[in-house]
This record gives sequence, structure tokens and C-alpha cells, in this order.
Amino acid sequence: MSVDATQVSKAAKALLAFAAKQKAEREATNPLIEGSDNEYVILVVATKKMPEKIRVKPVRIPLRHSLLDEKAEVCLISKDPQRTYKDLLAAKGVTRVSKVIGVQKLKAKYKPYEAKRQLVASYDLFLADEKVLAVLPPILGKAFFSKKKHPAPVDMTKNNLLGEIDSAIAATYLHLNKGVCNAIKIGTTGFTADQITENVTTAIQSIVNAIPQKWRNVQSIHLKTTSSVALPLYNSLPDAPEEEAEAEGEVAAMEVEKEEEEKKVDVGKKVVKKAGGKGGKKVGKKAGKA
Repeated sequence: MSVDATQVSKAAKALLAFAAKQKAEREATNPLIEGSDNEYVILVVATKKMPEKIRVKPVRIPLRHSLLDEKAEVCLISKDPQRTYKDLLAAKGVTRVSKVIGVQKLKAKYKPYEAKRQLVASYDLFLADEKVLAVLPPILGKAFFSKKKHPAPVDMTKNNLLGEIDSAIAATYLHLNKGVCNAIKIGTTGFTADQITENVTTAIQSIVNAIPQKWRNVQSIHLKTTSSVALPLYNSLPDAPEEEAEAEGEVAAMEVEKEEEEKKVDVGKKVVKKAGGKGGKKVGKKAGKA
């Protein structure tokens, strides 16, 4: 099961046309203001049930086309001492991380809200050693999470650390929240329709695999930009015939199994009763002879 690539392509083209029209209208209203930055294209996955547990660790979703270009500023939040991890990155040939901040420095230097807000605005992506990820939410606060800049986890013990960092930068992330609606950045309005389509079709199965009960729990999938309406890509049919047939088949199999078990019990009782009766007659004959 998956989404229809043709439907994804139509939705991507419609969203890009809408974004281009909005940009042209803004520039016509005020020619002195250059066009705003590209918007994110977002995949919205609605589930039938809320997750029982909230996952602090976001799920890495591979993409065909990265959301970030080579000039993107990347910050890594590490264990202490931070110098150890700066040296480790240099030794492994990692050049795409612009800054390394240890947890203690993060607590001391970026405690005020304004300092956190400036830190959020300074980098395109935040990575974090997965060993410190669980302690970060109260330290980072709403300045980070309101901007959807949750740090992405990386395993700093990997032998191929360069590949681990590059993979984390090239991916998008699924944050399973308390509700039934999950938004995943899948592209930008600077992408072509083909690039958006390839990202959706590449990422969709990894996204669904991370959702409890997978496709059975997916209610709908839509594509949108940050300022557009959501265009449908997939809608679940709760009363689909194949689902009913599968459920009826499972019930029938359970009933057959139950009947077989009851038959076995009945046969067992008869055998025991018969054996007990024969034993009683033999004892009686022996007693008469005596």
C-alpha cells in the first residue's frame, strides 16, 4: 500500500503554482521588497488513534532531495566536554557542522529566553548526541519547539561518523505528538514538482512504518505549504470490504479453533468416564471371588 505518485505530482504542481502566484502578488504590492524565502512543503499524516506513548526521539526519514543546501548552518549539541567532540568531528572529516555546544554551556550561556531565541535563529538545523537528547526539552524550552527546530539525534559512537552526520543533515524527521495529526517537512517551494514527488514517494513508507499499527492506523495523508490549503493524497476507507473480510476470516478461524478444542475436551471426558467404569467392574468381580 502507498500513495499514488500521479496524485502526488498533481498536488505538488498545484501548490507550486499557488506559491508562485502569492509571491507575484506580494512583489506587485510592494516592488521594493524582495520575494520572501521559500516555504516548506509539508506532508500531513493523520492517524485514527493517538499514540499511547510520546517519543522524545524524532524518527529519521530519508529523502531523495535534502531540504538543506551546502551553505546551511548546522549546530551540534554534545556531551561535555564539548572540546572532545569538536576534535572528534575534525578527526573524522566532518565539515558541515558549524558549531558545537556542550550541555553545560547551553545551560549557562543560553538560559534567558532571548538568548535561546537568537540561537534558534542562527542555525538552519540542530543535531544532538542521542545520549543527551532526553535532557534537552526543559533546557531548550518553547523557543526551540515553537519554531519546529527540535534537535535531530545522531550517534556519536559510529565508526563512520561522517556518514552519520551527512545522513542526519540530508533527512527529514517525524515527531510523533500527543494528537492524531503529524506534519513532516518534505520539500520547499524552491523544489520542482518532480523533486517533491520523489521525496514523498521515497519517505512515505518510512513514515508509515514509524506509526503504531502502520497503514491500519493511517486515516489520511495530505500535502500543503505553510500558507496553503491541504490537498488530499490518501484517505482510508474504514469499512473497506477487504478489511471486513479479513476480520470475518479471523473470527471464523477463532470459532473453528474453539469448536475443535471443545471436541477434544468432550472426547477426553468420555475416555476418562469409560476407563473409570471398566476399573469399577474389575474391582467388583475380584471382591466377589474373595
